[in-house]
Amino acid sequence: MMRVLMEMDDGGRRAEVIGLEQTVESPAKRLDDLGSKSFIEPLPRHAAERALNPEESREERSHSGLVKFKKEHHVPDVGGLGWRTKTGHLLKNQSYYTQKSKENLWDNPTHAGINTWKDWHGPKIRTDADMMERLDRFDEDEAIWEAKKTFVNTTRVQTLDRFANRKIHRQMQETQPSWAPHLRARREVNSAFETFDSCMGEKPEKELKKVYTDSVLQRDRDAIRRIAKRMQNEETWKMVFKQMEQERRQDIRADFQMRQAHTDRLMAMSGQPILQDRSHPALPNNCSTRSEELSQPRQVQLPKDVTKLTDFRGLIHADNEHALEALFPGFGHELSVGFREGATKSIEPGFPPPPEAETPRRPHQQKSREAEIKRGAVVMKGSIPVSSQRLEKIATRRNEDLLVKHSKAQFLQTRAPPPPSQRKSLLHEDFSPNTTLQDPLRVTGDFSRTEQSLHPASPSRKAQESLPPPLRSMVYPVVVASHPPSPKARSSQAGSPMAMRQVDGSWRLSSGSPNATSMKRYASEPSLSVTSMSSTGRPRRGAGRNAAAVAEVCNEMDNFEAKISTDKVPAAASPSTTQQELLHSLMLRAP
Repeated sequence: MMRVLMEMDDGGRRAEVIGLEQTVESPAKRLDDLGSKSFIEPLPRHAAERALNPEESREERSHSGLVKFKKEHHVPDVGGLGWRTKTGHLLKNQSYYTQKSKENLWDNPTHAGINTWKDWHGPKIRTDADMMERLDRFDEDEAIWEAKKTFVNTTRVQTLDRFANRKIHRQMQETQPSWAPHLRARREVNSAFETFDSCMGEKPEKELKKVYTDSVLQRDRDAIRRIAKRMQNEETWKMVFKQMEQERRQDIRADFQMRQAHTDRLMAMSGQPILQDRSHPALPNNCSTRSEELSQPRQVQLPKDVTKLTDFRGLIHADNEHALEALFPGFGHELSVGFREGATKSIEPGFPPPPEAETPRRPHQQKSREAEIKRGAVVMKGSIPVSSQRLEKIATRRNEDLLVKHSKAQFLQTRAPPPPSQRKSLLHEDFSPNTTLQDPLRVTGDFSRTEQSLHPASPSRKAQESLPPPLRSMVYPVVVASHPPSPKARSSQAGSPMAMRQVDGSWRLSSGSPNATSMKRYASEPSLSVTSMSSTGRPRRGAGRNAAAVAEVCNEMDNFEAKISTDKVPAAASPSTTQQELLHSLMLRAP
């Protein structure tokens, strides 16, 4: 017995204590009652019942933010604590040896104790936390995949819209007589414009308000009036000098006539013969009308715009018309042009002098240029190869329908309008997958905004600070009215035997023209076809059948192309609008 204890103790100290001192009960005596009594489960076991529905637990978590904790005082027969033998030893069955790799034994309920089961494994199985985690991971993967699809579809649709807009832009450049180029700074032309007042057309509205105050503009107009008054005085004196020259010429001619009459009296008194008829016959005029026009003295004409003279250089209303339009949108151009016209009229010579140039006043209920150009017109846009189902799954679409709402109207034929204020420009949103996951409310199909702090699709109308801010664009859209063909094209077409007529805003050949069929845009078969003849002068055999077959194929092609052309070209809004039937939106770069 002592030897057995020594082997079990691995050192003999415990056997010494048990055998000599007899203060500790020997473990060998515990085996004496082996099989006399069975092991009793500390927690009652029951049949493995179905756990709670994970969807109900997820709804509770989404509603209250958590799943309420409750200790578990029962153990299921499957998936709970490990079974034990009659003597209390843990049964090493298939649940004891886990099949999962890299799993800690603390996470296996078979190896857990009673307290760990009550506080952790029991509530975890009761709420089916593993299934909740798998469902959460599945939803997360689905959300990531949907965000990626939204990003790809949105980017592709925006790219196709941009390509379609550029295609229409190139087509319009082929037919329009003039086009507004990009705005260029004056300092790009010459280094002499590297001054403060030469770059005012590049400044935004909020900066121009700090420089062009009401008093500055008033004094600028007063300066133009004073210069115009001095020039009117000079023109008046020029007119007076001309009249004095004419009167002097008349006096000289009258003096010559008096001398001739005195000479004639002296000759009569001396008995000399006198020429009775002194009228000289008019010389024959063989000059052309143009030669007569060139022979006339040149009339000194007043300038059409007096502010183009060097006396007005450096003045705001004379040099910074573009800056005034940026300062007063919709009225700055009229303010500069109207005041300059008044200044030009005020330099006309005469006494009393004409009235001074008056400051144009802005009407109280004046509509914007954008509203005027959009009235009774439709936006010209191209179609893209995207299905309607895919268009419903995009975040936004930057096509002509959206750009025309945030565009500036072009009112000059050869110059672009000033850019809008930065706070009114359309923002470029970030629709990357990570951003879309944080804010899925922006995926509306037509999401757009101009203020970074507002969120149109959010219930609180406030933007999230965790999202990347949208960016301002470096270009701004401009809406341009489409015009009929240029006068040069009309004159060349009018001189030809083909007659042009306007139908629904488009110019076409009339049916009475001899070449009306052959000159159509979508005509495939020439109307003046040459019949195949033989050497004897007779039509060749089978020529009629070949011509009929060719005509049938060409007619099918004509019908197909005509249908395509009618589908792509939008109809005019009203027959009375000839200059603003179609609107085209293009992107211009700010200086």
